[in-house]
Amino acid sequence: MRKNSISFLKIKVYRRKFLGTTIAILLLCTICFIGVTTFFTNIWAGQQRQEAQDAFSVIERKIGTIKDQLNEYIEGCYASRTMMQDAMALFAAGSEEEYLEKRLANSRSTSAQISYMPGDMKKLFINNRTQIRGATFISESGIKAVWQDRVSGDMHVTFDLDREESALGIPGFGDMILASYEIRDPDSIGRQLGRLTFWVDRDDLFRGVNPSGAWAVMQEGKPLHTDYTMEKEWNWIRAAENLEESQGAFFGSGYDRIFYTVFPSSQYNFSYICVINSKMLWRLNRAALIGISFVLIILAGGAVLVSFVGIRNDARFLSYIMQMLGAMENGDFSVAKNLEIHTEHKNEYGRIAIALKDVSQKLEGYIRTEYVMKLKQQEAAMRALKHQINPHFLYNTLESIRSKALVCGDEETAEAITQLGSLYRKIVHCPDVITMKEEKDLLELYLRLMSLRFAGNFVYQLELEKDLEGVRTPGFWLQPLAENFFSHGFDRNNEFNLLILEIRSEGGGVRALMTDNGLGIAREQLEAIRKNMHEGSDDPDADIGLRNVYMRLQYFYGEDFTMEIGNNPEGGARISVYIPTQAGKEETDVHVVDCG
Repeated sequence: MRKNSISFLKIKVYRRKFLGTTIAILLLCTICFIGVTTFFTNIWAGQQRQEAQDAFSVIERKIGTIKDQLNEYIEGCYASRTMMQDAMALFAAGSEEEYLEKRLANSRSTSAQISYMPGDMKKLFINNRTQIRGATFISESGIKAVWQDRVSGDMHVTFDLDREESALGIPGFGDMILASYEIRDPDSIGRQLGRLTFWVDRDDLFRGVNPSGAWAVMQEGKPLHTDYTMEKEWNWIRAAENLEESQGAFFGSGYDRIFYTVFPSSQYNFSYICVINSKMLWRLNRAALIGISFVLIILAGGAVLVSFVGIRNDARFLSYIMQMLGAMENGDFSVAKNLEIHTEHKNEYGRIAIALKDVSQKLEGYIRTEYVMKLKQQEAAMRALKHQINPHFLYNTLESIRSKALVCGDEETAEAITQLGSLYRKIVHCPDVITMKEEKDLLELYLRLMSLRFAGNFVYQLELEKDLEGVRTPGFWLQPLAENFFSHGFDRNNEFNLLILEIRSEGGGVRALMTDNGLGIAREQLEAIRKNMHEGSDDPDADIGLRNVYMRLQYFYGEDFTMEIGNNPEGGARISVYIPTQAGKEETDVHVVDCG
């Protein structure tokens, strides 16, 4: 026997001391965890700001490169007289026919080859550095759009647009204005021809920009491009846009901190805003948080263990005394007899424990002499009385009655006696564990007797899957479930009382479902039956059959076993039993004997 079988946590004074120490350690570790998490969260927020700055630099560099290319293109157009002539014709034309007429006029007025501005723009569309997807010409004559067919690569001009945004309906045109230029007559600089606007695709422009968190490119309060997953992230971006500081943190819902960074472009008219909350930072750095938690748990566990060992040593001898007093109160003196007390650590508690051990041994000897022997004599007398009742006497008596019934021509009575004798013989000789087929056969014997008793008024049906016949199970538990039907649910006024048992595989075990078409169970009574089945009852009228079956099966199969009782929607009651046993599994440690 272990010398410290009683836990010191059952001693009030030591339990309070240990729990107080444990709570203090856990509280200190919690405070440390919060502090360390806050420290690292600020560091991770700084790393996220650096990512945002890198992303802003990429965007600003892309826009700068594209605008430099566009500026060079516009300067080149002004340097080419024929290109400006074609630009003037395009601005002034209100339709494709008018544009062709003006180009024809330009061709007649000069011996040089005329230019075609939409065709010249193709170099902007195919240049991966500029990534232009469309251009609009706006003048008093109307709005025109220049775009490239992605399939053929040809340049096209669309006239008579009602507004500039209508060009967005052109496939592959682009969805964001990158630059806009006022085009003037090179011969009369005060004369404005119109406005030339270049469009890009947002996805092309911002491809590769993927910092942690949500972000947006804003221009004069309007979003040029956004990347967020939840509406609240967009609200954080708008809130950060209105703050005076370019970076910092504010609180969102609850204690969630929102870290933000705003980068206004010094060269172009836009701002880059990036936000991320503390929860997202923790998810991104989950491994680091797990490591911190693991270290703190080890430290806390070590401190609790040291406290546990110290308090346990102090409580050892008091535990000895409590063990012996409890055992003596229950009449179990073997605990004190087998208890080892180390005299090298003996103190006041130790001397009391040794004295109690001597007293308990003397009491045990006295009780063994005066009491235990009397109990043994009574048990021997009872056993002798039981052995006087010979099962063969009952078998022979039933056989004599059966023979007499046959002589009188009462075959029905003889069959009933035969069934009763077979059932009694199998119950007497059955071991504790049998196969599912043998258990089903026991039930069938009982139901045959009930069929004879209620001839013409009762029918039963038993179904057992072939693969489940060898499953091991405690003996004689289906019959009490069926007996419950005859005791409470059998309707004598019903011409057709039916009891069905289905045993089939389900998941990793076996499902036994017993249903009937009887009277059913009232709701109030059903709750009482379920409570008695699971918890027991002090009511002498309570049904102990279901409780007994439940306790036996739960002890045999463990926690995964379930047993439920209820009513069928169509009428009658149902009992469902789930056995967590693999179908056909052999129990090597259980010896099973045939009930026959």
